[in-house]
Amino acid sequence: MADLEGKIADFLHDRQELLQCAGGQGHWQADSMEFDILETGERTVIIVIRFIEVMMDPDGQVDRCARMRLELDEFGEIVAARVC
Repeated sequence: MADLEGKIADFLHDRQELLQCAGGQGHWQADSMEFDILETGERTVIIVIRFIEVMMDPDGQVDRCARMRLELDEFGEIVAARVC
């Protein structure tokens, strides 16, 4: 499980898909990202992600949460992701 968590953390590092749930108004603060694995299947993983979206308006930042479905190949590598 630790190996899978490391792969997920590496994969999410630059993912702009996270902003789909935030409306794309700002950018996400990479060091604020946390995730939990909700479900694992043979070739899928469902996670919940929490992060901070940094805004350019006076409010400054917003806490965000999203569910994401990760698709795995036959070697357990993440090949696709989508917000669900």
